[in-house]
Amino acid sequence: MDRALIFVTLGFASLFFFAREGSRLTRERLSEIIIAIYTFSCCFTRLYLPLIKGSGEPCGTFGTSLAIWPFYLMSFILIWIIAHDKEWRIRRPNIWLVLIFTAYAAYTMLNPYNLARRSSLVEVFYLLSFAVFIYLFANSFSVKTVVRGIYMGLAFTVIIHVMLAILYPIMGMEAAIKLFDSEAATRSDDRVGAVGTMGHPNILGTYASYYFIFFCACFLTAYRRRESAVYAALSFIIIVLSASRSALLAAVVALVAIVVFYVYRRYKLLSFQSILKGIVPLGIFIALMLRGPLSFLFSDVENLDEMTMSRLLHYYCGYEIFMDHPLVGVGVNAHLVYLVENGSAMMFEQVFDMTDIWQPEEFMFTNPIHNIWIILIDELGLIGFLPVLGFVIWYIATFKRRTRSSLNRYYNVINITGLGVAFCWLIQGCSDWAPLTPQVLNLSLMFVALSLSRHYPTEEHPEFESVEAAKRRQLAEIEEEQKEEEPATPEPA
Repeated sequence: MDRALIFVTLGFASLFFFAREGSRLTRERLSEIIIAIYTFSCCFTRLYLPLIKGSGEPCGTFGTSLAIWPFYLMSFILIWIIAHDKEWRIRRPNIWLVLIFTAYAAYTMLNPYNLARRSSLVEVFYLLSFAVFIYLFANSFSVKTVVRGIYMGLAFTVIIHVMLAILYPIMGMEAAIKLFDSEAATRSDDRVGAVGTMGHPNILGTYASYYFIFFCACFLTAYRRRESAVYAALSFIIIVLSASRSALLAAVVALVAIVVFYVYRRYKLLSFQSILKGIVPLGIFIALMLRGPLSFLFSDVENLDEMTMSRLLHYYCGYEIFMDHPLVGVGVNAHLVYLVENGSAMMFEQVFDMTDIWQPEEFMFTNPIHNIWIILIDELGLIGFLPVLGFVIWYIATFKRRTRSSLNRYYNVINITGLGVAFCWLIQGCSDWAPLTPQVLNLSLMFVALSLSRHYPTEEHPEFESVEAAKRRQLAEIEEEQKEEEPATPEPA
């Protein structure tokens, strides 16, 4: 029933997109609709086809089943577009990125401490295929088409998530939880969180935090400002209804970051103007919200203490794994298998007996560590983890440089969203593993990867160009007119 309903919903969304265009349908509009349908499809956790089902062993964030995701079908469409419209004229891939990914894949598969190579193959296969998809995607569409298509897809996503959140938890219709995912689960504590189409409140909150940042970026760049403000407000409501405290905190910090880094980008990060006009007002507003309408998420002190203790114990497990193999780790998507099967893991029972947590062994040995950075350092070791952390820091540090090189605001929307995603990784990643799930990575990696495209910042769209680009264009036109008005100098006899 869940997959059948997903296809019905996708069909309805496709009919809506085409009917909305009517006789105005052009090649560019068709491309936007294709992007919108794909973007909307990313919100369904059950929209995949397992090729090789894994065993019942503990699985990491990527699971143990080799599967086909929606972007595989999208890749074939992109190949047809490149062959038919582009006549195979595509940009050469960055050879260094290819070599780096090959080295990562090789050393994790050959790692002698990897006890779950099949699980590692699942993640390597996903990341490789997604990298190919993003390469084809960036070579098929202009940044204007990309932003307009993503906007349509995410707007439809917000609408369906709001509708499902009204059914549950607002109206208390628990049957709505499993409409799009028969294996969906709610929390075991007293918090009632919306699940939407994502199968778990934390995953919904994480996903919603990303499209919340996207619509905030559209608002800040004056792209469909009124609609973007409405969609951003609805996105924030979805995060609150998911009852994911980590996603809420990440979204708030990401919002502060994009205001300081983009709105006040002409000032230094810790300048008086940035602090007084950006950080302080937003900080006061956030404090008032947390003390007022959002206080119910943090009022259960007993629940907070229990969740904190559970995570700290899990972090201690990650510390033990790191101390066993600090350099090369235990292989991607394999830390949970190592924790369960390694004999030294049983030493944790002595710690568990000292706590009042209900069935701590079940929590520790069936859930990935609730910290993506501990997961990465355990699975990749210092050799693989430090470059990943360095990339995130570099990405944030070079945001202003990428913004200055931009000639249009369409790219700025992608760039700002990528910055917000990076801050969500830093904040939410310290207390949850949802940012590493494939369903969430489908969206977050797309924004980050497209913001690093070399040709997108240089594309010009006079009808929606940035102020800096408009000034440069006007100066160039004035210089050209002055050259035409200058009398020609007579040639010497």
